[in-house]
Amino acid sequence: MKRSAEELIEEISDFLVIYLKSGKVELNSFIKKTDLQISQLEQLLQIHFLLKDEVKQFVRELPILIRRIKTSTTEKQNTYHGQIKGQINWPKTINDRIARNAKDKTIFGVKERNREYAIKENLVLLEVIQTLYDILYKKIDSDYYKRYTWFQDWNRLKPIVNYMLTKNIYLSRIQSDKAKVTDRMILDTLKHRNPLYRNAASILQQYRKVLSCEMNQLEIQQLLRETFVYPQEEDVLFELYWVVKLIEQNNKNAHLQMIDGRNNLLAHWSDKDFLYKMYHDSSGSSQIRFNITTNEVSLHEHPFIRRKLGSMERAERFANEFFGKGLNTSTYWSGRPDILVEVYDKGTKKLKKVFIGEVKHTSRREYAITGLRELVDYISFIKDETNQYMDQNNGVEVRGILFTDNLNLNDSLENELDLSKLHDEITFVSL
Repeated sequence: MKRSAEELIEEISDFLVIYLKSGKVELNSFIKKTDLQISQLEQLLQIHFLLKDEVKQFVRELPILIRRIKTSTTEKQNTYHGQIKGQINWPKTINDRIARNAKDKTIFGVKERNREYAIKENLVLLEVIQTLYDILYKKIDSDYYKRYTWFQDWNRLKPIVNYMLTKNIYLSRIQSDKAKVTDRMILDTLKHRNPLYRNAASILQQYRKVLSCEMNQLEIQQLLRETFVYPQEEDVLFELYWVVKLIEQNNKNAHLQMIDGRNNLLAHWSDKDFLYKMYHDSSGSSQIRFNITTNEVSLHEHPFIRRKLGSMERAERFANEFFGKGLNTSTYWSGRPDILVEVYDKGTKKLKKVFIGEVKHTSRREYAITGLRELVDYISFIKDETNQYMDQNNGVEVRGILFTDNLNLNDSLENELDLSKLHDEITFVSL
């Protein structure tokens, strides 16, 4: 019987905190630790911070609540010659005229009232908005993440943050350089009656705690639990399950990269002799290729190949005719393995081994055989950077691993995932 999504999530939830591709955001109580070596931890925490419900709600309410912004009034006594600004103070006017020129009736002592915006509550508010602006526009690539459903709210909220910081008439009058926002100012503002300031102080306090030099592990765990992103597809979960098992059996201190769909490098580690780079759902680095062009196969005169190429050309013609859009006819075959590990010699920096993993979330032999066929194709068609088939390069070993669910065969390995011990061309691993 196949493992359920809940079982998979529970087993690898600590690792899944780096997952930032298509999925759902839900509370996950299974996260027990955050001592993983994550290369972009600060950026990861900033993204998770944006996903907090209270942060998003704060920005939603900002355009309304900011109308209740608080100011203070200060009074100044000034003397003007030939003009009046403010309320005339006659006793001061008489004294100023006597002191300067008793006959000059254009001298006035004036009491001026100035509205002061740079009070501590507004400084806290401004720093929160500036912090959100910096995250959205400088520290993360929010234009990239907007493709994912869990980021959709910020597609609408991001312009609000921008407007408030650059266009809002009230915030523009706050001179933030007058005073630094201290922790004491935040604590005082937490008690404010106005929810605008109270919520701003709470959000700023949380952000400072999470990104402080002394990161509190419990607070980080709580943040990652509240904003946990996990894949909707069980097949993806099952692939990541085997990724975790590979990492655990080869190097528990691997450095993890965020899984956000860019280059799909998700972990790297090293031992005495080799550097390992692990990819998920990826064709790997520039050192290898999983691509065969139609130009390559057109050199052969087998009738099937001629007909196949002709079929592709006809399909492109029909696509242009019916849909106004052509097809890619330059690629005859291409692939993206589920798991890929490239092994480099630390001294020479040359590629020495490639492990290709094909994952099938199944307990059916027929479906497992389909995966085996795909895996053998990957091993047969992988090329190096010079476009030569890898098996023609004596310096690089290529090995395959087929991962399945509960499929008991005599020659399956349940726990052996130490890459240094996998010497067969194909290794079969089952739960």
